[in-house]
Amino acid sequence: MDMDIKRIGKNILFFPFILFTFINCQKNDSFSKNEIKSQKIDTLNVITNVSFFDTGTFALNSLINQRNFNFSISGTRKNAKESKKITLTKPTIFESYALVNGKAKVQRYFVFSKNDTLKFEFHKDGSVYKGNKNNAILNTLIADNIVYSIEEPDNSVNYIELLKKKYEDNLRIIKQNSIHYTDFQYTAINDYLKLYFYYKLFNVDFSKIRDPKVIEELDSYYNIVNNNIQILDKLNAVQNKGLIFNLLRYISFKKRNPKIIDNLQFLDKKLYKTEALDGFLLDYIEYDYTLSQNEIINIKKYIKKNPLNAEIINKRQNLSKDILDSNIEDVTSTKIIFKNILSIKAEKLIIIDLWATWCVPCLSEMPEWKKAQQKYTGKIKFIRISIDQDQKKWHTFLAKQKDTDINYIISNPNHPFIGYFKVNSIPRFILLNKNYEVISDDFLRPSNPNFNQEIEEYIK
Repeated sequence: MDMDIKRIGKNILFFPFILFTFINCQKNDSFSKNEIKSQKIDTLNVITNVSFFDTGTFALNSLINQRNFNFSISGTRKNAKESKKITLTKPTIFESYALVNGKAKVQRYFVFSKNDTLKFEFHKDGSVYKGNKNNAILNTLIADNIVYSIEEPDNSVNYIELLKKKYEDNLRIIKQNSIHYTDFQYTAINDYLKLYFYYKLFNVDFSKIRDPKVIEELDSYYNIVNNNIQILDKLNAVQNKGLIFNLLRYISFKKRNPKIIDNLQFLDKKLYKTEALDGFLLDYIEYDYTLSQNEIINIKKYIKKNPLNAEIINKRQNLSKDILDSNIEDVTSTKIIFKNILSIKAEKLIIIDLWATWCVPCLSEMPEWKKAQQKYTGKIKFIRISIDQDQKKWHTFLAKQKDTDINYIISNPNHPFIGYFKVNSIPRFILLNKNYEVISDDFLRPSNPNFNQEIEEYIK
């Protein structure tokens, strides 16, 4: 391997958790002809409708504002119909990851209209897409089930030639069917195909390349990619993060320096101007627990002040009256005023753990959470809030754990607390002071080696 991606790649490229769903795209409707050519769309709305023929959890993944984003819809009873609405500011590609007969299966869905609806049927043996075929066009063009792993082609020359041919073929197919898309949609599809092509070109183990002509060709493409790097900010797609990672790997290979942080300084200046790099680095800091303080300080030098950080800064204010006056349920299903669960005695801080029984990374944090709880007894109030929609499953889990004293549940996705903090992924830890002011809406996990050092700064 050309660099150590075991530590870096998983933290940067993989979401905090991946919920496996079984998606099989079927050709069940025709292209919808759209003769009205649209111009720029400032806001995109997508409604995801899931008909549950069996109980379970359906999930989709993407990037929103260049940060890892995933959402789930749970069906707690058969024949239930559930939905979730999301507002976006740019075309977005959602991905689902499934295990079918022991093999990964990736499906992609494009949201690129002012109002789009993604429809699915959820079955225990697999889910089926039932929506507009336009939104599922990428599943026709791209049959790639490799999920964030570096490829090692036997013949690099053939690999690149096949990628170029497939890219050109896809562009031709879209052009031939352009009548079925608005100008806005047509441009978005072409942008994604270009982004995906760039991502795949550099998604190889460079150390295994023996032909110098291949390196020369990659050098040429490296310049082409950087000259078109603003494409990253046109779309929400997981390949944004993958492409930046691969470019850093390529620099690492060329500079013969396997430490990715040291190569940030060699990125093209045009990439520094993108929000995509900011999102990449913010997620890198959040999910790589092995980073030292000096490394974090160095990375932050490359993150410019922009809306990605402004959103966090703006949240450092008191919890709203709507939240404090809202109800939350305890383990006895008793409704309690939210403000009452935050009440403290001598503690200086309140930390809230947002989790769910189906979230594996959440469960892996529990041992360290308990250690921190013991360490900071009397100094910090520890509160766990589950977002499970299946309360019975939550109760059963807690009963097995024999841990019922600090647990609460919010199963309503429209609860003001969920809306205020835009809870899209878990585990997530929220740190408050004794005045209910938000110190951090996404604090370090207890398993992070820097957790104690950071939190003690606020106890002083």
